[in-house]
Amino acid sequence: MGPKMPPAMGAPGITTFKADDFKAAVAQYRCLVSGSCKDAAGNSIAIDLPEAQVLRNQIAYRVMVDIEADYSRFEMNLTTQRAGFETGADTIQLGMSAAASLVGAADVKDILTASLTGFQGTRLSLDKNFFREKTTESIISQMRASRKTKQAILIKSLANRTVTDYPWEAVWIDLVDFYYAGTVPSALVEIASSTGKQADDANKELKDAAGKLAERTPEQAKQALDITAVYYKLEAAVTDPAKKAGAIQSLKNILTAVDKKPDDNASADDLLAQLRAAMGAAQDDKSGDKIAKLSAAMAKEKIE
Repeated sequence: MGPKMPPAMGAPGITTFKADDFKAAVAQYRCLVSGSCKDAAGNSIAIDLPEAQVLRNQIAYRVMVDIEADYSRFEMNLTTQRAGFETGADTIQLGMSAAASLVGAADVKDILTASLTGFQGTRLSLDKNFFREKTTESIISQMRASRKTKQAILIKSLANRTVTDYPWEAVWIDLVDFYYAGTVPSALVEIASSTGKQADDANKELKDAAGKLAERTPEQAKQALDITAVYYKLEAAVTDPAKKAGAIQSLKNILTAVDKKPDDNASADDLLAQLRAAMGAAQDDKSGDKIAKLSAAMAKEKIE
């Protein structure tokens, strides 16, 4: 039912995220976020939110790879096993029907006819209760569309959201949704409630998300991480009475430099919100000019 899989794709050890490795990676992420852990030498591990974001994304993509690999095998099995069952059922029905027409004894004919009726009812019940009388193709089409929609959300969020507003726990919820989108019950619910054209829209959304990621140069990717690191420092500084005034002035300087001059009486929360909006606009700017300008403005500020 499909071409031979390349050796690299058929080697599970390359992609499989083992449970122990997964737990260790999540533990390391939590150390980087909280700063409450110690290394092997007993030294405290400092909070490093940009590094935590990189690690969060690595974990999420490795889990996503495992889900993709398992789904591909499931889809192939669903197609072949259901087709095999239907072919076998057709063979049994044809055989029993032919036997009933050829047998002369009335009692044997009655037994065969009753057995055929019972088998046909069982087959119909199985198809009705497990697959809601939907074709395999329609179920698979819906699963693919739902999965691509969920995957697009994941890719966009991992690319554009920090660990502050998109922590690992939120990523895990979206990964679970992505997994369940590839199940028959979920597909049947979506088929019952959706109105079509969903697969094309989901495909476009996924391509757009992937395209945005591909357009970033290595320099722009570094600028994005530097911007995020400075933002976290400013966010922490405005909560420290000794650093708050300087942090507020730095926020105003940065926003003014990127043509977002704030009100003189703007609060720290308002300034941070404006900076987040500027960061979002820089991420969406395909030319790269906004992210370069914002990075340069932030680099001028000395934030402890």
